[in-house]
Amino acid sequence: MNLKSEFISFILKILLAALLVAALADLVFSFIYMIDLNMFSDYIYPMYGFVDIVSVVLYYVAAIVYLIWIYRVHMDLNRLYLQFPRTPGSAIACMIIPFYNFYGIPSIYQQIGSHYQRSAAISKDGQWIQGMSVPLIIFFIASNILGRFVSRAEEVSGALLFASSLVTSILYTIFFTLCLLVSRGLSNIHARANHTTSDAIDPASAVQLPS
Repeated sequence: MNLKSEFISFILKILLAALLVAALADLVFSFIYMIDLNMFSDYIYPMYGFVDIVSVVLYYVAAIVYLIWIYRVHMDLNRLYLQFPRTPGSAIACMIIPFYNFYGIPSIYQQIGSHYQRSAAISKDGQWIQGMSVPLIIFFIASNILGRFVSRAEEVSGALLFASSLVTSILYTIFFTLCLLVSRGLSNIHARANHTTSDAIDPASAVQLPS
């Protein structure tokens, strides 16, 4: 049986990669805005506006796909690990409930990382997943705060715009890396489970029905 998160993981990786590229382009543009406003106005502004629109569209599409991915990942985790402590529904609640998600988002990756560390083949991935769970929520909060300052400012300073772009780029890098590590770990566990199941079947002991 295939992983329920396999296809959605593939889609999410593409979306997060595209979002990260757009964020890095925005980072370059904001740096130019900070050091040379005239150059930004004359040459960069039209591209900046286009990248901004693309980023917004990608963000909302990726956010929806990400929630579906989290749900399906937890379906796989509950199938591959006996008594996994979090259901798919509770994982979604950890993501979307305001204020509770300050705890819920990092705890999701803490639990996944902890379970991955039980398998020698993906123990290092589990350590990375756990290690990035706290920076994830820190940059998530910082990105939201800086984004609000930028959107509410009558005249945005170059330093503020650059700081917001930098934090957002780091946040998307963390999300993309976590997606890669979680999906790779699931594939590894799934492959090992299938291998163990096939090894447990002894063809010599199979009962032959009379013809």
